[in-house]
Amino acid sequence: MKSILRPENFLNLISKHLPDMLWAKDLDGNYLYANEAICNNLLMATPDEVIGKCDVFFATRERNKHPENKNWHTFGELCFNSDYVVLENMKPMIFEEYGNIKGKLVYLEVHKAPLHDSNGKLIGTIGSGRDITAQILLEKKNEKLAYYDQLTELPNRQKFFIDISKKDPTACAIFNIDEFKEINDFFGSENGDQILKDIAAWFSKLDLQTYRIDGDEFAILYYENISLETIKHNVKNILSLFEEESFYIQKERVQISFSVGIAKEKYRLFTKADIAIHYAKENKLKIAIYKEDANIEQKYKKNIAIASSIREALVDNRIVCHYQAILDLSKNEITKYETLVRMVGKNKEIIPPLEFLSISKRTKLYSHITLEVINQACNTFKNRKESFSVNLSIDDIKDAHTVQEIIKTLIKTNTASKIIFEILESEGIENYQDVTNFITQIKGLGARIAIDDFGTGYSNFEHILKLNVDYIKIDGSLIKGMKENNKHKIIVETIIDFAKKVGSKTIAEFVYDQEILDITKQIGIDFAQGFYVGKPFEIVV
Repeated sequence: MKSILRPENFLNLISKHLPDMLWAKDLDGNYLYANEAICNNLLMATPDEVIGKCDVFFATRERNKHPENKNWHTFGELCFNSDYVVLENMKPMIFEEYGNIKGKLVYLEVHKAPLHDSNGKLIGTIGSGRDITAQILLEKKNEKLAYYDQLTELPNRQKFFIDISKKDPTACAIFNIDEFKEINDFFGSENGDQILKDIAAWFSKLDLQTYRIDGDEFAILYYENISLETIKHNVKNILSLFEEESFYIQKERVQISFSVGIAKEKYRLFTKADIAIHYAKENKLKIAIYKEDANIEQKYKKNIAIASSIREALVDNRIVCHYQAILDLSKNEITKYETLVRMVGKNKEIIPPLEFLSISKRTKLYSHITLEVINQACNTFKNRKESFSVNLSIDDIKDAHTVQEIIKTLIKTNTASKIIFEILESEGIENYQDVTNFITQIKGLGARIAIDDFGTGYSNFEHILKLNVDYIKIDGSLIKGMKENNKHKIIVETIIDFAKKVGSKTIAEFVYDQEILDITKQIGIDFAQGFYVGKPFEIVV
């Protein structure tokens, strides 16, 4: 036992059985000593064989055994370089070194220090190495999970903001996929995900730092000191190249386009690029560049505040319904009500829809409001004899989740036979299939359909024929104008005649006095609605 514990024997025992690599080298990088761990796991040699030779000798020998693989056993050169760094700094140092060992990528945590003889003369370096490959790969995996989008493998939103704060980019371009929600709804989320992966792969070929920062949004950061015009030209080239690309879902070509917001600012780069992309979407522009415009900035801040107020109102049950009476002119009694949404402010003030509905559409809160309104209205009228109408947007109709939730509420409250869904005539109906599918489904439950603001848009009569509506709500501007403008009256009479031929009932909007009410009766309109018939009010259940 005593002989084992002698310093020279004990040191030899540790060196032989320790899994860490231990070595000593001279000033030229040739080995003076190497334990079995480094000989077996890195140099592929015996301890006696390594003396007087360097890392490159053994790396070259191993590579020559595998000429077909140029990356085989590349470990060696980095180690020699770190030896030089230690000798230059004349102090112990720690390195993370990596390379290919026998066909596998290996990471080592290496400790090195200058080596002196018993007289204090510098004779080389001494070092130890520990395999930390598993630790490094785990860190890289965790980093990928934290900073890379799992679907597209592009850097994610978190990495985007880290790079903005640490790397100080000079400009940013945000690419928003136009109408991506419609692609998702029509083809399904699985096919939508595949399109996102294909788009990401396409961006990756551009050799520009691209991120996926939102569901349908990508961003590029620029680091060169280039002008806005140059960036705009670059973005135009990207869009032009993209238009030449083909994307397919189930062998069907899908047309993909972008709206782009660009900002070149030192401070609040993302915020300003985000303002630009919103401006592009609102104004139907392909490219918008942020400019120091107080009005745009103020509008953006106001919109953010309104969106925040809407979210709070939804949580606090401050989205409420008011109801406006609809008079049956043949019976002279109220038989229907239109549901009108209001938001109650924190100070109990009533906020009209004009002040928040358009913002809710842009911030994807509109469907939440729709479902809240339908839920309230159905529960209000489930035990009443009157029927009631609720406004639906084309976006609501195209959203599969919204439609499913509407149907659930109708079944739960048993109100399908009482509800009338009003579709705004002035909204562009690009895909009649979506709308007709919805109407067929809803009518199967007993619900009815109305076209709202009829008379304001183009191809109005085509809408009626294609959508098989039960009610035509004649636009208020035509109704109000009948008193002074005989042409308005002629148009209204034409609508009434058309409605009777296709089996639809008519409702006059904006009936504001007795004279207008008398005219509506005289020319054969079926129902009347307006302040003269009744102002909107809250129904307490």
